[in-house]
Formats: sequence, structure tokens, C-alpha cells
Amino acid sequence: MKSGIHVLAPLTLLVAAACATTPVNMNEPRRLVGTESDVRVDAEIIGDVLSPSARIPIKYEITNNRATAIAFADLVPDSNYDADTQTLTVSLGAEVPGEHLLPRLLLIMPGEKKSFATNAAVKVVMPGGASPFVRLPNAMRVKLNFLGDPKPFAKLINIPERAVNDPQLANELFPKWVEGVETVYTNALPMRWAGSGIALDDVPTEQPRRSRGRRP
Repeated sequence: MKSGIHVLAPLTLLVAAACATTPVNMNEPRRLVGTESDVRVDAEIIGDVLSPSARIPIKYEITNNRATAIAFADLVPDSNYDADTQTLTVSLGAEVPGEHLLPRLLLIMPGEKKSFATNAAVKVVMPGGASPFVRLPNAMRVKLNFLGDPKPFAKLINIPERAVNDPQLANELFPKWVEGVETVYTNALPMRWAGSGIALDDVPTEQPRRSRGRRP
């Protein structure tokens, strides 16, 4: 790693993903599956209840069936709620480089499968004020974000740190990341909403944004 990059200490309480976890149970009926452009994600959701500020345990596997390698950002998952479909989407590897911070990238080789485990926070935000017509969540899916061409991001691949602080490199990689990111959506699983609490505010967008301080 070049001398201009400052290493950040690992955040042990915010572990986004860990290799060598227990594989996803392919016989589990409540399993999420998605395939796009020869990249596949299988996810196993623990439990069937969504509630305010809950954290949902997720095991997932990424399979690269391409002839070339892909890269996956080792990040804390994000979530987004769509009131029209009443579906909570958990995004894996979603955040683009920030103004200072860059996440570690894990390389997944052709024909390789890697297993991960994480906890996803439930963030449900509704537009407007309280109303009897508020559409509460009743389903959940996963969105996988990955980089189809890892070459421009070689300095971040398989580094020992969870993140590095390099404003110049972050600024250089931001447009390449936005242009190079690809996505895979899984099917949606039915879920039950528990609790009456729900945030009422502007609905967040899924537009690329640059983090100002969230660390992987």
C-alpha cells in the first residue's frame, strides 16, 4: 500500500461480511435467489419478522460463473423501503467511495463461490404524516452490488484493512465505481411487520452517494 494511504482500525462491532461462514442451506424453503449476467446470489434469512430498528441475520453466497473475476465491497449492508410494493430491499456492497474513505474489495474468481454472513438493519421511512393508509412492509429481498471489472480498483482488492483513508484516490475512483457497478436482485420473501412504530419522513433514494464518514 502506498505511503499516502492512512489505515483505519477494524470496526469489530460492524462486521459486514466474513468469508468461510456456514454455507447457505439450499434446502431452506425461505431462500432468496437471484441471477444476472452469470453472477448468482443465494441468501438465507433467519426469521420472518420485520420490526422497527431490528437487525436481520442473513447468510449469503456469491457465485461467479463468468470467465473473468468480479469484486465485491466488504461493507455494512444498507436497506431501502418501497411503499408501493411494501418491500424492504437490503443492499449488499452498495456504497460508492466516500470523500475520504474507500472500502476493501474482495475478489471472486471465475467459477468461485464465496460465503458471507451479516446483520441487516431494518430502515423503513414513509413519506408524509401518520395515516391509516400507511402501507407497512410485508416482504424483503436482497440487492447485490459488485464490480464487473476489478482492474481499476486493484489497490483495494484483498487489502488487510477494512477501509483506507485516501481523498485523492477516492476522488479518482468515484466515477469509475459508479460506471462499473452491476446489480443482481433476488426474489422477495413474505415477511410479517411487528410493532406500530414507523419513521415518517422523505423516502430515501438509491442514487449513488458519497459517504462523509460511515466506515465499512
